[in-house]
Formats: sequence, structure tokens, C-alpha cells
Amino acid sequence: MLQQFLFVPVQQTALRLARQLLPQARRVLDVGCGTGQLLRHTRPCYPTAELVGVDLAGQMVATATTITRGKLAVRYVQGRAECLPFPDDVFDLVFATLSLRHWTDRSAGIAEIGRVLTPGGLLVLADVFPSCRRGPDLPMLRRRHAAVPAKLGSLLAAHRLAVIGSDHTRWFSLPDVQVIAARPAHQASANLPTQRQPPRYAT
Repeated sequence: MLQQFLFVPVQQTALRLARQLLPQARRVLDVGCGTGQLLRHTRPCYPTAELVGVDLAGQMVATATTITRGKLAVRYVQGRAECLPFPDDVFDLVFATLSLRHWTDRSAGIAEIGRVLTPGGLLVLADVFPSCRRGPDLPMLRRRHAAVPAKLGSLLAAHRLAVIGSDHTRWFSLPDVQVIAARPAHQASANLPTQRQPPRYAT
């Protein structure tokens, strides 16, 4: 039930926001990938990208590997958000949808995502923030007008990630799921670089 009524709509919103802000990507990471559903939906959006999922639970990684068709070419790795098993500057796009609540150290997780993002890369993060009151339906907000929870905004800024867009997914009578997009602050308006190829990582 949660897959149909919560995870799928949130993932669709996250993908829509990602495609608007980053139409092309060479490498995509899903932090807290679970059974890999988001990455399977990501493949048609980024048909040539290398797709990688990481999850702390080995059983989730095993399930994702089993149910993902080989032709989708998605790789799954067991690991923690607070200590991602990848070198610096690898991923052009990182998703973290409804996994933030499970991190033991949110600051460390955000720092790790900032580390593995390429210059000009994009983080799309989605979660429920109870302090955010439900407001009217609004079009996607961009640049300095993006509305984000204060604590999350401060945390992103502390790790030099600048918010460039936001959206939301309504969830019955509970607080909306906020979907936030951020880039490294010094290149928040830069285009995705094409001249440098990040090193491949070992699994």
C-alpha cells in the first residue's frame, strides 16, 4: 500500500524535478534505494546513464538485484549514507527519497552526498517534515524562492549545497512530502560539465 500511495507519487515528483533541472546525467545514485523501484523508473528518463543504488540493508540490496531486469543495467551496493563507498566527484545526480529519516547522522549523510556529487551535479531529496504546514498548490519554485524547511536549508548550506528548486507531493491529511533540489553552492547555476570523466569505482 505504501508503495502505491506514497513511494510511487514521491518518486514521480522527484524524477520530474530532476529532469527539469538536469535533463542529462552520466551517473545516477539512489541513497536508500530499498527495492530499487526509483532506479527502475529512472532508466527511461536517463537511458544512457550508469545507475547505482545503495542501501544499508543487505536484504534490500538482494531483493533489488533479484527483481531488477538485467537489461535495465542497474547496480546495487550495500552501504551507509554516512559513509558512501564511492570516490569523490562521481555522480551527476543523487536521489534520497524518504530515506533521510533512517540516517543515524543527517549531517554526515549530506556531507557524503556533497562529496560524491560532480561539480554542477544535482541532489534531489524528499521527505516528510512535520514542521511544514500544508499550503496551497503552487507551481515548482526555483532559485532563491524555493521554500524548504529551515533546518534542512541550514544543513544543506553548511555543506555548501544551494537550493535551486522545490516541489511537493500531497499525502492524505498528513504533512506534504517536500521534494528539494540542491547543487554545490559555487556552481548552483552551472551546466553539467562534460569535459571531465570521474574515475570508475570498485564494488
